[in-house]
Amino acid sequence: MVVWITGISASGKSTLGKFFFKKLKKENKNTIFFDGDEFRKIFHNDIKYTLKDRDINAIRLTSLVKYVSDQKINIIISANITSQKFRDWCKKNVKNYFEVFINTPMEILKKRDYKKLYKNALSGKIKNVVGVDIKFIKPKNPDLIIDNLGTKRDLYLKYNKIMIEIKSRKIKIY
Repeated sequence: MVVWITGISASGKSTLGKFFFKKLKKENKNTIFFDGDEFRKIFHNDIKYTLKDRDINAIRLTSLVKYVSDQKINIIISANITSQKFRDWCKKNVKNYFEVFINTPMEILKKRDYKKLYKNALSGKIKNVVGVDIKFIKPKNPDLIIDNLGTKRDLYLKYNKIMIEIKSRKIKIY
């Protein structure tokens, strides 16, 4: 099973992904977690954040996700992909794929801005920030949309909602 949690910076992807991984790993030992920022570090941050570089990263990430999931390993992944074509590729090519979109209004994202991405992008210090100078394209037909307007605890409570949806769709957990 692959649960891909997507949304833009500060939406709660990593927070929910890490929590989901911790809960699922207790019962399903062959479960791993990928985080988009950490994934880039594996390649020594050899690419930037332009749309072209983001596509290179998406190709790497989606290819690895398929490779690992084909070995019947559950993957929880928290990463934004800026192009719908890679989301569609996963839906078509990755078995037991489930996409969660965390929808968070920009006003909240700017307040949570722990990486200072929005502050620096809006002041012109950095470029290529999704939601500022790169348009965020919301996923078409995600399996579940979570509106994240509250606290981490509120977000943690969404775990049960995700699991109910996975079970109702008969997605195989390895």
